Amino acid sequence: MTKIERVLATIYGQAVDKLPKGEFHIEDGLITKLLKVTSHQSLKRIDFEDRVKASELLGLDALVFMADTDSQDGPWAELRRWGEESDFFTFALIDGPFQGVGHGYPDFTEFLMDIVKDEDKMDSLVQGSLRRSLELGRAAIASGAHGILIADDIAYNQGLYVSPRTMRERFFPYLKELRAELVQSARAFTGREIPIFFHSDGNLQLILQDIKEMGFNGLHSLESVMDLRKVREAVGDDFCLMGGYSLAWFSAGGSNKVDELIEAARPGRYIFGTSAGILDSGLEATEVLEVYRYADTLACR
Repeated sequence: MTKIERVLATIYGQAVDKLPKGEFHIEDGLITKLLKVTSHQSLKRIDFEDRVKASELLGLDALVFMADTDSQDGPWAELRRWGEESDFFTFALIDGPFQGVGHGYPDFTEFLMDIVKDEDKMDSLVQGSLRRSLELGRAAIASGAHGILIADDIAYNQGLYVSPRTMRERFFPYLKELRAELVQSARAFTGREIPIFFHSDGNLQLILQDIKEMGFNGLHSLESVMDLRKVREAVGDDFCLMGGYSLAWFSAGGSNKVDELIEAARPGRYIFGTSAGILDSGLEATEVLEVYRYADTLACR
């Protein structure tokens, strides 16, 4: 079974040969450690082949790519290269309406105040964000993305930044529209649908059913501020969860935390990975390898 087949089969509830795994990015420092531990190879500069080797060592199936709008080769040149020269499942990451507007504010508090006080301004900004994200998403599909991940950091540890009602009235209609337009674009360009996931850090417990009802295929992050069993209860077994493993657990929890995650996520569709999505340079290569290799043994039992 190929990586792409494994990820798609998991998302759509079909049988797989092993548990798929996915991350956003492996930082250069950790790549150096991984290759030194496994092949005694000391690196001064990380190239494309080194990134592929590190991803293979961890048994990753899916990777997530951000647009580089300054690239002369187009915003999705890196994603396109991975699609052409490797066999990984590629997600393209684009902004959702909340995050897309919020990033344009130098002060996040001012952004939250405008949501409440200036409806016309906010609607205009959200529509502009929607257009930009739709353009990038369509370009990603044309560049060969196997899936889209809409990132919209709408929450923190205690809950949503604004009320569920405000999200439902002011942002979710645009988020739903963005997803639907990308589904149509994928059908027109490829002749089929592509999976679209939602990402947000923080506690999303109050709007989990909203995310599923908007038509998303899955949810990424699953920070430990949420009870994963309650997440699964809210979205059902036919919705794919991705992530959930805290970076701190590599040293403090190890394989025991893998057991806990899989027990909570299953039965149900699940892609193993970290909540952060970024494996940073401060992690120990041996601990990361141990966790990922252990996940493979569980999936094969």
